[in-house]
Amino acid sequence: MEEVKIKGVEILNQAEKDSLNQIIEKYKEKIKWKTKSDFILKLVIKEYSHDSSDLSTKRKKYSIKADVTGQSQKFESNAEDWEFNTAVRKAFDKLIQEIEHKYHSSEQRNSGKK
Repeated sequence: MEEVKIKGVEILNQAEKDSLNQIIEKYKEKIKWKTKSDFILKLVIKEYSHDSSDLSTKRKKYSIKADVTGQSQKFESNAEDWEFNTAVRKAFDKLIQEIEHKYHSSEQRNSGKK
């Protein structure tokens, strides 16, 4: 059973929430396939405002922390970006990379082939 816990979702607008749900669904399948076990996914979303030099625009910078706790392992990643979707994807990509590194899953796929 996969469980998803999200902290900081209240700072997002509806479009960002919808986008987040789509990205989570996509990456949940990848994580499940790579870990071959049930897991708990925790996301912490933070938003930082940055005043531009002309003071008329405020930019938002997003920080995403992702944790996956499986039956025997725990994986973590952090990512920041000015675009919300990019920050989330970066965090998940780093998470997948950590999982692949630990389980050597990219090597297993090619083993036995000549």
